[in-house]
Amino acid sequence: MLAAGMGMQNNSDDDSDFDDALIREVARSPPPLPLPGVGEHLGGKDGQRFEILAPLGVGSMGQVFRAWDQELRRVVALKFIQPHEALGEAPLRTLLREARAIAQLDHENIVRVFDMSEWSGRGWEPRVPFLIMECLQGESLSALLSRGRLPLGRALEIMVGIAAGLAHAHEHQVIHRDLKPSNVFINQRGIAKLLDFGLAHLLSSGPSALPHLPSAGTPVYMAPEQWQGEAQDERTDIWAAGAVLYEMLTGEPPYPHSTSLDDLRAQVASPEPVPSVRGRNPELPQEVEQLLATALAKEPARRFPTAQELGEELRELSDRFGHRPEVHRPSAPERRQVTLVSCALSGLALGPEKLDADDLGELEEAFLQCCEEIIQRHGGTIALYLGDEVLACFGYPVAREEDTERAVRAGLELIREVPPALQRQRAALPLGTLAVKAGIHTGKVALRARLREHQGGMLIIHGEALRAASWVASQAEPGMLLVSQSTWALVRGAFEARSAGSRFFESLSDPRQLGLYRVLQERPSEFRFDRVLAAGGLTPLVGRKRELRQLLEAWEQARHGHGSLVLVSGEAGIGKSRLIQELLAHLNLEEAVYYQSQCWPQFSASAFHPIVEMLRRRMPEDPLSGLIAEHAYLLGALLEVPVPGAPLRPPLSRERWKEGTLQALLTLSLRTAREHPVLALIEDVHWADPSTLEFLGLVLEHVERERLLIVLSARPDFRPAWPPRPWLHRMVLDRLPAELTARMVREAARGRMLPEETVQRLALKTDGIPLFVEEMTHMVLERAPSGEVPTIREGAAIPASLHELLLARLDLLPSRQRILAQVCAVVGRGMALSLPAAVLQRDEAGVRRDLEGLVAAGLLQPQGAGWEAGYQFRHVLLQDAALHSLPRSTRREYHRRIAEVLAERFPDMVALQPEVLAHHATEAGEYAQAIRSWYRAGQLASLRSANPEAVSHFQRALKLLRSLPDANQRASEELELLIALGTPLAQMQGYRSPDVERIYARARALFQQVGEALPQLELSYWGPFAYYFSRGEYSQAHELAERLVDLGRRQNHQELLALGHRMMASILFIWGQIPAALEHILQALENSHFELAQHQQLAEKHWVNPRVMALAFGAMVLSVMGRDEEAQRFSHEALQLSQRIGHPHTTASALTYVTVACHLRRDVEGALKWADEAIALASEHGFPAWQLWCTLVRIWALSERGHAREGLELMREGISRWARLGIRAGLYQHNLGLLAEMHLKLGEPREALELLLPALHRPETGEHFYEAELIRLRGEALRALGREEEARGCFRQALRIAHSQEAHAFEQRAREALGGLSEGASPSS
Repeated sequence: MLAAGMGMQNNSDDDSDFDDALIREVARSPPPLPLPGVGEHLGGKDGQRFEILAPLGVGSMGQVFRAWDQELRRVVALKFIQPHEALGEAPLRTLLREARAIAQLDHENIVRVFDMSEWSGRGWEPRVPFLIMECLQGESLSALLSRGRLPLGRALEIMVGIAAGLAHAHEHQVIHRDLKPSNVFINQRGIAKLLDFGLAHLLSSGPSALPHLPSAGTPVYMAPEQWQGEAQDERTDIWAAGAVLYEMLTGEPPYPHSTSLDDLRAQVASPEPVPSVRGRNPELPQEVEQLLATALAKEPARRFPTAQELGEELRELSDRFGHRPEVHRPSAPERRQVTLVSCALSGLALGPEKLDADDLGELEEAFLQCCEEIIQRHGGTIALYLGDEVLACFGYPVAREEDTERAVRAGLELIREVPPALQRQRAALPLGTLAVKAGIHTGKVALRARLREHQGGMLIIHGEALRAASWVASQAEPGMLLVSQSTWALVRGAFEARSAGSRFFESLSDPRQLGLYRVLQERPSEFRFDRVLAAGGLTPLVGRKRELRQLLEAWEQARHGHGSLVLVSGEAGIGKSRLIQELLAHLNLEEAVYYQSQCWPQFSASAFHPIVEMLRRRMPEDPLSGLIAEHAYLLGALLEVPVPGAPLRPPLSRERWKEGTLQALLTLSLRTAREHPVLALIEDVHWADPSTLEFLGLVLEHVERERLLIVLSARPDFRPAWPPRPWLHRMVLDRLPAELTARMVREAARGRMLPEETVQRLALKTDGIPLFVEEMTHMVLERAPSGEVPTIREGAAIPASLHELLLARLDLLPSRQRILAQVCAVVGRGMALSLPAAVLQRDEAGVRRDLEGLVAAGLLQPQGAGWEAGYQFRHVLLQDAALHSLPRSTRREYHRRIAEVLAERFPDMVALQPEVLAHHATEAGEYAQAIRSWYRAGQLASLRSANPEAVSHFQRALKLLRSLPDANQRASEELELLIALGTPLAQMQGYRSPDVERIYARARALFQQVGEALPQLELSYWGPFAYYFSRGEYSQAHELAERLVDLGRRQNHQELLALGHRMMASILFIWGQIPAALEHILQALENSHFELAQHQQLAEKHWVNPRVMALAFGAMVLSVMGRDEEAQRFSHEALQLSQRIGHPHTTASALTYVTVACHLRRDVEGALKWADEAIALASEHGFPAWQLWCTLVRIWALSERGHAREGLELMREGISRWARLGIRAGLYQHNLGLLAEMHLKLGEPREALELLLPALHRPETGEHFYEAELIRLRGEALRALGREEEARGCFRQALRIAHSQEAHAFEQRAREALGGLSEGASPSS
């Protein structure tokens, strides 16, 4: 039995498990006094509890004994701490108290400290404290590491235990502060246990023996805050844990032991990141580097906040990369596209003998084992097994970019390898006719993992794809692999196949014909891009002219002896391979040597793989001639080709072999470049093996003066440790701008016409990534029904060809970050930090760290600054992939939580953007809340004159209404929504739109149904009135106005009275009842004395403020009545109040009426002034009717200034647009009168008569307010034609009408036309 901590025998301070800070502090004492000897008893009440059995280790700081605990009948370790000269009574009591607190820790990964006591051999000897500890067998981690660095799987397994022990201690407010390999013990079962936990800091208040070194901690494992004397917490231990893992994986800590203390302090305290772990061990996966970058972040806030989170991420990595079989844990359901492989035994029934039950059971078990081995080797997971059938899943729990290809390779191997393997294993059975058939299908499923112990398979899968895969297999003949159309579309560039026709698949939800293909073999392809060419050819290169020019220039320089290395970098699908293909198309390589190679993920651990493939393809038959014997021998061995005459050599050391091979490759490369210019292309070097990267780094140092151009392609996370050189060029491919993206959409359509809206939506959706552009465009074209125009629907699916690429990026993330990405996807493409933190109920610091991790992984990018700062997905498709990886039930729950958080914590944001809350409430199924929020969002959009958005919001609310159970409530809310929708929709489509007509027809019916409850509703009554009035349906408008006045009087409702009287004034005015109109104006003003806030509220509710509208329209009425001073006063008050209210539509309406009032009283200057203001405001906010009416008046005013000829055509076009808007009010009276007046100014009386005749003979319009003026203008036209008597008759008629209407302004003009007829004279005279 060994104590918890071995290694004392070598007396090494660094390696001793007992050399903690506590012991070093206590060691500052006189020579040690005698300690107990073997056989001696001590401790306990009677001094007899522990019997010393044997010493376990001796060091300069103390001694450990194995002892027998008489009381608890077990072997323990007693660790005696040498007395310290400064250890008085009070510190000793503190030491005892804290040690006993540590003894409360009870965890598998912490060496138990049962208690702490003290011993004194004789009365005059000082008391010696000692620990009673668990006694273990095994060795320290430092001893294990002395034999070399650990494999990744073993290191992760140990680290999982360390993190678990830390998490337990941290939960009990105990921090280690001196975690290092010598304080980690590995027992005989391989379990890691932490030693000396929590003791390192007990005496940390004392001075340190080393300058600038805190008293607790070991220098190479100390966090920056320890060096700087700052506050320490759990994250200090996380730094040390990261340093220990770093050492396990590389053989040395981040900043090695040999570094001086001053240098070590400077390096740890600097803001520079810790040296890359992959720089020292390139074979490590990127995920490990990301974990260590977080654990070893210089700022504590950027580290894992808890050891528990560190442990969770370590467990995930251990499951993925560990040396033991993956442990499946029950998981939350996910929804994703997977490829399912169904493999079944066949042919047994054709054999000469039947198998009994036992033989069949053994055969099926062997069949399962063979299938499992092949499936797992290709990266799949057994999902289900039913005796003679096995179903495997590719794409879960971790998606890879080539999952479908892996599945098809596995299928080919299954039908080829399983039958002979079974025949070998069960040779005694009659299996001569045994065969295997397989089917593969790709589709979307909902699935989750379950415990490995569960019988029947590892996964629970729901969806039609499961049945489809089994059905495809059932269609195959023995020894045949069939794949469905959906699978073949993803792999057709990688395999050769023959069509097996279409067959009817009886799906539960969608019975249909499924196309099937028999896969024959894998297609030979040297490069990944070959598969693209085989699958359908190239889309013309769009953009990249600058990058192509730079590559061509680099080649020209290389041909003249100025070599270089160009690293083309960009995310997947950005067009790296396409650019290289275009480069080759532009080059003439007849006199050059051209190499090309491809790195593959499955060969990332095969030394020099792309170099070997490159040489095998391109070198002449005798590539090794002219080399020295050693180089020829080494390259021959590398290329597996015989070297004639090469002497047999004794085996070289691994290091010598690699060094010689590197030099041989370099010599060969430089010799070739001196004979001919050399172009070397290596793609996807992010998958390159470490030896290849080392060789490229070596070539980089020699390429400057050689005729050699090396072009590499890689993804952004590839960051080789090559020093900067002038001849090393990094070319980053960015996303295409919107214009070029749209152009590429058109190119990808290959001649098929796409609507411009579809092109722009595809450009927006694909974010300038060429691969996304091509695949999304092809999907839209393929899914368009025959004969229909291709369109992209809202929420269009992700092309199946992109699922693997996008999901692989998500699955590389730790689960915590993946869940955060999914929540962010539910939140929306852009999100502030605080919202996902609140939804997940996590602290913002931890969420910020994970969001920055998502930025580093290329999923998110920072957005905005200040209070608007947040993050957004780099691509819409990444958000879609994250969103749709969640089952609907999970998405709904996230939406519900988001809606709650928004309502509770972000009221200001909800007030400004209620559509955000509306969206989440809709998706959560909270329809009542959603309807209210969509309604409010529509109102706000209307206020901003964002009519398309307003229409969309109101329509979404209307769609949800059917979910409300209360019919009365539904009718009231429907009326509110219809009235609110009508105005912006009419602004967009015009008043003659069938959609607008249907809305107001339904609203009119609901008015009757709601009846007396109208005042309780938040209705914009002006909307339906404006609709009826603008269409010339004055009777319906009058009916509505009367209803409001009646309700207002009976319920004493001033708002209804103000609106109703203002509406009555418009109707009566248009009918020519001008005094009555003025009376209603005065009644409206009498009932509209409100505070400013209420005026503003009414303006928002009705689109116009009733008082402003009464004043402005009153100005028109008074102008016609010849009361110009009062009209000007009303105009001034209307504009002044509208400015105070600050409602754009109210102001535009007021300016329009004031402008028309100026025309009615012939105020040219006033008309021009107010028309310009009205036109500018209406144009800015999108009020076409007001803009057009004021434009017509402005043209009239300019004609009064002598510009009638220039304005005539504009006036005609304006009147035509007025009709197209569906507005009939004023069309046949006022507007045609303006045009007739211009013709008269231009001396065109006949044209004026042609206009005036139909205007005066349209009794169906009911318009009479401008009748006197039209008749007067007719008289002016007749007079110009020399028909004076007819003219005078018109003037008298105009005078009579104006007099009867009390339109004194018109009356005066008619009087003047008659030649000064006195006011007292009868109009008939």
